Amino acid sequence: MTELHNEDSIMYVSRMDACLNRWFATYEDARASLDSIGGYLFPYKGQYFITESEAIRELGLDPEDPDWAKIGWDWVRPLDTQAWQRLKEKRLFSNSISTSDKT
Repeated sequence: MTELHNEDSIMYVSRMDACLNRWFATYEDARASLDSIGGYLFPYKGQYFITESEAIRELGLDPEDPDWAKIGWDWVRPLDTQAWQRLKEKRLFSNSISTSDKT
């Protein structure tokens, strides 16, 4: 399966530092943790991390959005690329709102 890393830093904001994130050097280790413990898997600057629902809210997204289940809670190798695209668009829209709020 193809990894979808483009603009991976859009899925991390400094407010997420307060959340418990599990960091991994390899996708395989991150995926094993996702499979055993759960969460939401993302890439970031050559690493991978798994975070929880509160961090998803910090991104301006709904952790209960059914598209998370459709992608398998895996941003890197999503099961459904159309659901991944919808989540990405929601994130970009949320990011543009938060940026415009600061001006």
